[in-house]
Order: sequence, then C-alpha cells, then structure tokens
Amino acid sequence: MAFSDKLRYYRTFQNYSQGQMAQELGISQSVYSRYESGKLEPSLNALKKISSSLHVSIDYLLENYDNDYLQDVVDLEYYILHGNYSLYSKTPTPDDRQMISTIIKAIFDRNKKSGNDQ
Repeated sequence: MAFSDKLRYYRTFQNYSQGQMAQELGISQSVYSRYESGKLEPSLNALKKISSSLHVSIDYLLENYDNDYLQDVVDLEYYILHGNYSLYSKTPTPDDRQMISTIIKAIFDRNKKSGNDQ
C-alpha cells in the first residue's frame, strides 16, 4: 500500500476530515490533499506530526508493503482508549477503557518477563 493510501486510510479511521488533519499539522488543506493524492511528499517534520496525529510509526507509513492485510493494522492501545466499540452490548467508560488497556499491558509485560514475547 502506498504512503498516500495509508495516509487516507488512517485519517478516515481516526474520523478526521482533510481540513482537520491539515489544521492538526499546521498546513493548508490543499497541501494535505496533495499528500493524499501522491502529488507531494511531506517533509520529515511533517511526517513526524502525521505519525503522532495518526498514532502510526513513520516507518510503517513509508514502507511499501504488498500485503493488503496490513491496511487493517491498528494500534490496539489507541483503539482501546479512543476507538468506537462495545463489550457485551455496553460502551466502555473512559475508566473502563483505561482498565482494559492496563490489563492488556500487564499481559504483554508478563509475556516479556517469561520470555514468551514473540
């Protein structure tokens, strides 16, 4: 998937309009639109801001993976804390979300300590 496609995918996943994303980055909407169309490549500083705003690594944004399944990769912690989902037909509160995130982090930390980190 090309950089411009990833940029569009993650922007829409975060429910940002092009205008909102441009404002977040401190650039005009027309410049941002050119990033998504592939007509302009962002500077390193802009890439850092994009990466931070979309919660995805610069490396991932720039790599041109051929596997379509990667478009579905989402930062789980961000999704748990901010995504739209329900558990058992109930939308988690901010405190619930923080607790879920803490529990999952504890599981991953336990796996690292036991040498099961794969």
